Amino acid sequence: MVIKLALIALLLLSLPLHAEEKKAANAETKSDEADQVITNRRLRADAGSLSKWSASTFFNYQGGSVADPIKPERPNIVNGADALTLQSLAGDIGLRYRLTAMDSFTVSTGLFMTTPFHDKIKTNNAALKKEFDKNSQELNVNDPSLRYTRLGKLWKAQSVLSIKSTLITNNQQSRAGYDTSHNILQQYMVAVEDTGFSYGVGLQVIAYTFDTTNQNLARYIPGFFPGAEYEINDTLNLRTVFGWQVYQNSRAQSEDTFVKRKVYQSVGLGISVNRDIFLYPNIQYIPSDIRSDRTNIAISANINVF
Repeated sequence: MVIKLALIALLLLSLPLHAEEKKAANAETKSDEADQVITNRRLRADAGSLSKWSASTFFNYQGGSVADPIKPERPNIVNGADALTLQSLAGDIGLRYRLTAMDSFTVSTGLFMTTPFHDKIKTNNAALKKEFDKNSQELNVNDPSLRYTRLGKLWKAQSVLSIKSTLITNNQQSRAGYDTSHNILQQYMVAVEDTGFSYGVGLQVIAYTFDTTNQNLARYIPGFFPGAEYEINDTLNLRTVFGWQVYQNSRAQSEDTFVKRKVYQSVGLGISVNRDIFLYPNIQYIPSDIRSDRTNIAISANINVF
């Protein structure tokens, strides 16, 4: 319980910790090339601080369903072989080096806990019960990673390229047999002038390696994710993303065989505390089958420290 409370407290305390310092820093760096190119608040916070060296924290809570948010299960609404099927809380700390105004490298790791608020489960699913018994409330190192980020523009589109390699250590995936992941994500966002509206797309490919013979694991996952945002005011914006064309290749299949995952939609409220702090509570559901017991909740936070 002490560890769980410490993780939550770290998230809450990190929010105001550097708010005043950031106001002064932002005033001095308005002419920075990166902020002239990337104006989207979420992309800015995700890309990192404008400092040469900086630290950042990222928190991610993957909750249960809207119908029963206190239940430890997290419904696998897209039938993903790499999906986390139990609630989890992760907190990462990253050290970032800004090579140029547009290029940076980040090394990060942190802590991960499965079902941080649950010590028992009621389920008729034997596999889920077994997974809970192995992983529940166990604190472990969370996925050390190295990430390269490149900012730019393609015509009117703001562009963020992220290439990330990860050693998988979170207990839900590592005990299933996942060893490493390699993720390429290209994001584009176009702001419609004087409307507060923007639209864009994310193009992603994930490749996994393994330390087991389990043939049910995902090997490759390419995806196409259109999305849109609307700025309500200087602090709040509505955001939606569709997992529209997402495919999965598992180890049991030949490498050229892909199965389409269910189309899902994420809807959330972006909260810009300032340039370097962005909170994002959101839900995910299947548009063709909207049910409260198949609608998941989550919240993430990007916090750039200096």
